[in-house]
Amino acid sequence: MGPKCALWDCTRPALGSELFEDYCSNFHATLAVSEDSPGLTPVLRPGGINLKDSLLFNAVNARAQGKRVGIPHCEGAATTKSPWNATELFDLALLEGETIREWLFFDKHRKAFESGTRKQRSLPDHSGRGWHESRKLVMKEFGGQKRSYYMDPQPSDGLEWHLYEYEIIGFDAYALYRLEVKLASEKKSPKVKVTKDSLADLQKKMGRLTADVPVDNKSSFKGKIETNGKVDSATVNSSQNEMTSATEILHHGSSSPYKYLADNSADYYHKY
Repeated sequence: MGPKCALWDCTRPALGSELFEDYCSNFHATLAVSEDSPGLTPVLRPGGINLKDSLLFNAVNARAQGKRVGIPHCEGAATTKSPWNATELFDLALLEGETIREWLFFDKHRKAFESGTRKQRSLPDHSGRGWHESRKLVMKEFGGQKRSYYMDPQPSDGLEWHLYEYEIIGFDAYALYRLEVKLASEKKSPKVKVTKDSLADLQKKMGRLTADVPVDNKSSFKGKIETNGKVDSATVNSSQNEMTSATEILHHGSSSPYKYLADNSADYYHKY
């Protein structure tokens, strides 16, 4: 197959004609240029992008070749901005029912994040730590690599921020960034996990205890059981009455989660 359309989220093949060599249609050629102009805000996708990494690497490769792909270059958005305080770039008014939102933009390479052994970048208005590299994947089939970052500590209890970087090996001018914000899920209490090995060990120990009991001690065990069985019934009844009178009921209040909603979803422009 020939090259695909240079518009970042299009999967159709390019026409290869003299007028639209890099695009599948005149519409996508115009769209790629208009959404790639200087001064524009990052590409916004309510509900997330939901595309394979291959398309994003194709966009970086196409941009490195001088093609317009419909993703703007936002200087400093990944390296010098705190997205939760940069409303001129990142709109945080989530739509009703929306739990995740993502942005796409080009920016300078993230080498500025590598400050110290922990590879972190402290943002200007966020005290403490900043972006931390959590994962690195070398994508040989695309000639690049993908890095994942998480924000620690998170700036708020209701939202979680993550950053993903797509870069082409040997091309250091800029990289493609996918910024993600999502509603924080309620934390669940950890469940105890019983493995087969631990259960087998317990069974072996129980069997060993039974096997290790000497035959001569059977009579002594029997005598102890009979002796312990003669318990004063009045003492038992008294203890039960004390336990019954010492009951307590705890009442827990309920709280509602914070919601980040927009009053009107019609203000968003969708290109499809």
